[in-house]
Amino acid sequence: MKRFASYFAVMILAAQAVAAYAQTSGKPEPGFRLTLSEGHRGSIVASYQVLVVKLTNISKEVMHRTFCDSFGGLYNLEVVYNGVPVEKTDAELKWGKQHETGMCSGSGRGENTKPGEDRFDTLYYSTIKPGTYEITVTRETFPGEPEKSVTVRSNTLTIVVPEPGETAPK
Repeated sequence: MKRFASYFAVMILAAQAVAAYAQTSGKPEPGFRLTLSEGHRGSIVASYQVLVVKLTNISKEVMHRTFCDSFGGLYNLEVVYNGVPVEKTDAELKWGKQHETGMCSGSGRGENTKPGEDRFDTLYYSTIKPGTYEITVTRETFPGEPEKSVTVRSNTLTIVVPEPGETAPK
């Protein structure tokens, strides 16, 4: 009977350990939401779309902008052109990996986003070819730490670029 009680105690401890591991190994809920909108079309160069990313802090903590986070460095653009996903260039892949490591160059902006507040970042995308572009922005909750990171996705923005001489549909 003592042996059975010993096994029972070990099984209870093992179950508690498994339950504790399951709780700590889960990925934390994202602390922000992303919303993508179109800025002023062609305001810099006619073939560049100005994209505005609104990051809303939905956590209970103040979010501090990091050095790599300045100027939209941690956002990933997913683009579908006429129904076909656009592949990233080698330069884009290299740039993204650099930002994930935290080794960024340039000047950073100091900015804190309190719970419930929004911050805005501007991104640009070249839409030189006529057709339909579907653009979504994603961002990792913990860049460079895939074991605890979650990918947050924005809404998808559709931009139609007309053939030369045509007018864009409204």
